[in-house]
Amino acid sequence: MFSIDERLKGLPALRDQVVSLHQSLNQPHLAVPGKQAGPAQGYVLGLRSPSGFAVFVYLHLPESQDCAVYAPSNRAVTSEKFAEEEADALGFVESMGFIMDNLNFRGRPNEEQEQMMKTLAVFQRDPKSVQTVRPAGAVAQTSKPGASAPKPAASAALGKLFGSFCLVLSLLGACKHVPTAKEAEAARIHYDLAVQVQQNDPQSALREYDMALEADPSMAEAWHGRGILLHVVFGRPDEAVAHYKKALELKPDFSEAKANLGNVYLDQKRFDDAIAMYEAALNDMLYATPFIAQGNLGWAKYMKGDTQSAISFIKAAVTTNPKFCLGYKNLGIIYDETGDSAEACKQFTRYREKCAEVADAYTREGTCLAKIGQKELAKKAFAGCIEKASDAEKDECKRLQELLGP
Repeated sequence: MFSIDERLKGLPALRDQVVSLHQSLNQPHLAVPGKQAGPAQGYVLGLRSPSGFAVFVYLHLPESQDCAVYAPSNRAVTSEKFAEEEADALGFVESMGFIMDNLNFRGRPNEEQEQMMKTLAVFQRDPKSVQTVRPAGAVAQTSKPGASAPKPAASAALGKLFGSFCLVLSLLGACKHVPTAKEAEAARIHYDLAVQVQQNDPQSALREYDMALEADPSMAEAWHGRGILLHVVFGRPDEAVAHYKKALELKPDFSEAKANLGNVYLDQKRFDDAIAMYEAALNDMLYATPFIAQGNLGWAKYMKGDTQSAISFIKAAVTTNPKFCLGYKNLGIIYDETGDSAEACKQFTRYREKCAEVADAYTREGTCLAKIGQKELAKKAFAGCIEKASDAEKDECKRLQELLGP
């Protein structure tokens, strides 16, 4: 459902917030409630923000240099509901006599998108600033004569209108009072997109982090996210260290960055540096995933030869998060390497129970059980390994099972 919001005089969104844009091919004569009757140009604009999606209807009234903005009743719908909202908006404007054309905004080059946002009435903050009304991409025409700059009183009124617009569209993040705030919002959008795609498409995530940092170089979260990709995906630990340090320079209490910097140091066998980072993260009472730092701190302690401290920290990690697979795995490895095979098997069994889809858990349990003479249980574990393993891993599971004999 759409209703006129008199506080809105435009929809000056960011380019990355625009999901879809339709413009009318005709200018039917309309009598909009509370407005001077005359020809109108219609737009249907879909916007997105981290909180959801919304579709707006914008009518530009060129003869009176006015507009009407129809806002939806729900300004934060899900992506699944967006198509339905857009169809409702198109049906709404078509019932007024508009013939709508999809401008394929997302499919156009960035330069064309920027030009459309500079010239189309729907994106302007004040309909009085719109000099021509024409289809997108048409040749520019001479502006109307007699246009003048707003008088001081008009400028003040415009400021109030723009302030109201910001309040109404705060959920969409489509408006900020100063350019630096808009850049920060653009950075947030690119950051959110990077987080969404980084697991399945790390290259695209890296580009999104780059665009976030281009918009807002002071965004610590983007430096941190880029550091994770450089370390875990692209194998460039020195660059990852620099990124984590930059994130901490910008946000000194960023515990996740401290823990991940510790992870790089752990891989580089800089155990003292890693321990210092994990301890710093654990000093933060609000750190959301302390079990990760606890577990890795324990492993760093073990690498330094402090077995008892290692076991204590890793046990604390699995107590905090009973589903922490790596904790059980590392406890099993420590007990196995220090000669306590029975306890090692118990930990590998917990590893398999908590992480039942991980083939490695079955392999380690089976190998340990075979070591202590539990042949039938070991065979069962290797059978689970065969079932859960990838094609490349199945042969090794079968080989280990066959070594136990019939």
